[in-house]
Amino acid sequence: MKTEFTIDFLWVPESLGGHRAVPYSGMRLTIRWQRHIEAFLQRARDVECRSLSFDSDKALWRATCSLVSDDPVSADWLRDGELIELLNGYQVMAVGRIFGDDK
Repeated sequence: MKTEFTIDFLWVPESLGGHRAVPYSGMRLTIRWQRHIEAFLQRARDVECRSLSFDSDKALWRATCSLVSDDPVSADWLRDGELIELLNGYQVMAVGRIFGDDK
């Protein structure tokens, strides 16, 4: 079973090195947890983002994501507030955090 979680994120505009288009349902990116850089260097993990919505008051996107691989991550990595980055190769496409129900 694929690991599923929700993230809130800022999408980096093209002028700052991000993508020229807005995020879309079905996009696949590499995820990097900011507290677990060493683990990322050992093994990159891809996510597929679905159920995208944009909160114009907060200027934040929200997406339900699932790991592409069946290889799970520690439950600590999915706690509310864990900081993440979404990458396309070397480009940082978004910065955000895991969103949990407790906040």
